[in-house]
This record gives sequence, structure tokens and C-alpha cells, in this order.
Amino acid sequence: MEFKSTDLILLTGAGFTKNFDGFLGSEMWAKVFNNTLIQNNEKLRDFLQDDYDFESVYSKIETDPKLSEGDKKSFQVAIESAYKSLDDAVRNWEFNSDNPTALDVYKLFGSNGLLESLFSNSGQSQGFIFTLNQDLLLERRLGHRVVGVPAFPQEFYQFGGKLEFKNNFFVTLPKENIDSAIENSIKNHAGIHYIKLHGSYGWKSFDGSNQMVIGKSKWESIKKEPLLSAYFYIFQNIIQEGNKKILIIGYGFKDEHVNKLLLEGVQKHNLKLYIITTMTPQKFDDNLRNGQYYALDLKKGISGFFPYRLAEILPPNQNGSVHLDEIKKALLNR
Repeated sequence: MEFKSTDLILLTGAGFTKNFDGFLGSEMWAKVFNNTLIQNNEKLRDFLQDDYDFESVYSKIETDPKLSEGDKKSFQVAIESAYKSLDDAVRNWEFNSDNPTALDVYKLFGSNGLLESLFSNSGQSQGFIFTLNQDLLLERRLGHRVVGVPAFPQEFYQFGGKLEFKNNFFVTLPKENIDSAIENSIKNHAGIHYIKLHGSYGWKSFDGSNQMVIGKSKWESIKKEPLLSAYFYIFQNIIQEGNKKILIIGYGFKDEHVNKLLLEGVQKHNLKLYIITTMTPQKFDDNLRNGQYYALDLKKGISGFFPYRLAEILPPNQNGSVHLDEIKKALLNR
């Protein structure tokens, strides 16, 4: 695949979607735990009450030889139900004065908004948004089609993305001719290119299973799915082009394969990290120190740290903010 990216790229995690009533890991744990299938299964309840990281529990249950296939199926259904609840929350989010999470969506998503002004294509260079999320926020809010993936049925994109997701909306990922599918998507799309590194709700693997990369063996799952392997290769190649700036919103730095690639970029390719997070600097530092997977070493690459909610950066009164000006100045060197 031959293309050059812009110097600015975006990476989002669950904290980004939290601004639109999405769920963080602890909330996903609760959604799974509260499911009646879990409440009626003492073994699954015990797993969840022994470990409050739902992704860790997912890995344990999937690999436990003592659990029956019925138990594992029940857990899978509870996981899928939690992601369905996440999609319902996102699609029902409204920008109005009664919403405590209201923010200026026009300055975020509009034609002159933060995403378009910073990450759109420039000349022969291609603009990219990468996400670790499996939600359908950008598909619903902006009608985004993800690179190399069949579009959802046209019905999904109608009525401002407010329709409930139906079983017949699921799409199946390609198994072959991946590079040509990605190249055609990039060539035929004039806007920012959207890539979901960990799969998505609403996607089926080429083998028919739901394609969301969760658990503690994400890299192994990615390698098994041709499209996701190609996505990670694109992410890697862009970083290796050198001298990139990456704005990171709402990522907790808990994925080994992601942190390892970011660290390689920092140490070898002059990658600079700009981080928007709701954590204080001290809490963020503690989070890295208590984590694993190369996270602490990434501190050397941080060139900008913005401890604000999106509603503080993009307040609903549509007046902008000093925080927004600060972020743009840092990223654009103005």
C-alpha cells in the first residue's frame, strides 16, 4: 500500500466516547455483571467478583478448561449485550442544555471543527483517525465508513444515525484481497480515513464470529484477522514515516501492542505525543507507574498534556476556550 500520511494523526480510546455517554471499563464490567445470564450462573458471577477488569475476566473465561461451552456462550452473550447497550447510549446522546455531558459538537465534528481542521487530507498526504474503540459513534454522528470494510446497509445511516442497530446490519470482514480493498477505500474517499484497530460492534469476522478484539491477548486476536493485521501495519508504517504528532484522547495505555509501537515511534522516529485526559498529571503518572507494557517509558515522548474534559475544551456555549487554543497552538506550532 503506497501512501503518505499527514503529520498529525488521532488515536482515541474509551475516554473519547465517554463524552457521548459511552462506558469506561468499570461500567462495562457492571453491564456484564448485571446481565441475567451472569446473575443466574454462580461460576460466572464468581469470576467477575474476583476480578473487576472485564477484559481480564474475558480472557480467563475463554481459556478456562473447567467451564462448559454453555458457560462460555452465556458470557459471550452478556458481552454482546453490554456492547449493544453502549451503542444505544451513544445513539441516544443529545446536544442540549439538559444534558450534563453536552459539548460543542460543531467545533468537534463540523466542517471547520477540530477533527477536520487538524486531521483532514492535505495535498497528497492522507489524514487518519485511529481508534481502539468498538462503538459506532463516528459512524452514527458523521456517517463514517471504515477503511476496507463493507458499509452497513443504507438504512443504518438514515435519520441522523438514530436507528437501533439490527441483526441484519452486521457486515462480514473480507478474508482476501485486503490490500486492494484498503487502497480502494483510501483512493475513493476524500475525507479523513477512519481505522478501528480493535474491530467493532456490528462486524463479523470472516469466520462468522463477532469481531471485537477484547481480553488480554489482543495481539494474538489481531493476527488472526487479515483486515485487522493490515490496519496495524498501516498504523506502524505511518509512525515509521517519522516526525509525526499524535493526539491521544481517552486512552488508558493498557495495551501492550499499542504501547510498544508508540514507544518505538518515540525512541526511533521522533514521534511526539499530545494527550487529552480527564486525569490530573499526578494521577496520570501514577497510572503509568502502576501499569505495564512499556507505559512508563512513554513519558519521554509527551510533548503536550491537557487534563480537561471535552466539554471544557469545547464548551456547549460554542464560544471556544483557551484550552482549545492551547491544543491547536501545540499541534500546529502557532
